[in-house]
This record gives sequence, structure tokens and C-alpha cells, in this order.
Amino acid sequence: AMLLAPLGAPLQARSPNDVAEVREGLLAAAVGDVIRRQCQTIVPRVIRVYNLRNQLLAAAQAAGFTEDEIDAFVDDPIAKETLKAEAAAYLSARGADPQNASSYCTVGTAELADDTSVGRLLRAR
Repeated sequence: AMLLAPLGAPLQARSPNDVAEVREGLLAAAVGDVIRRQCQTIVPRVIRVYNLRNQLLAAAQAAGFTEDEIDAFVDDPIAKETLKAEAAAYLSARGADPQNASSYCTVGTAELADDTSVGRLLRAR
């Protein structure tokens, strides 16, 4: 049974992934991680990735999640697999092909050029 929030009250997020900022940030980080693993000419911007991590933690805490709840979400194997699948779909939609490592470089270069949330986490070597 689903409980409805009183009129005007926001629905309670059930996991940190239900917080839009957290969900979008995690996806950008996951996509960037795949790109940098597949493309030898693109590397992470470590400080930006670290700052994103802190922003996502703060957003989850601001939404009412405790450190234990956040840790449980981060360690959840189902959440990890879901994020991997979303990252793969994002990359595939942009032309990345698991059988062609250079296609990840093409996607990564486009993300950098377009200054996307993914591109801001990466840099060319």
C-alpha cells in the first residue's frame, strides 16, 4: 500500500537515488568512469570528482538521509547494477560501442566539447 503525503507536502524520498541532484550526479560520474576506463586519452578531473562526491553527500543529507542510509545505498549491489545499466544506455545512445574502445573516446570528446555534466568531470591527456 502506498501512503500519500498530505496535500502540499513533498513525497518522502525512499533512497538517495530519489533525489534528482544525487541521481544525475551519480549518472554523470558513472558515465565518466566508463569513458576514462575505455579511452586512454581521457582522464578524470580528480578534484572535480571529489567535489561532486561531497555535493552529492550534502544533497542526500539535506534530503534527510543519514550517513548509514547513504552508505547502505552506495554499497547496495542492485543500485550499482542499475547505475551501470543506466550509464551503458546513456553511452550507447551517444554512439559508444562496447566492441569499439575508440567510440568511447569519440563520446568523451563530445562530452568535453559540449561541457556536459560528464565532460566537466573529464579532461584530455
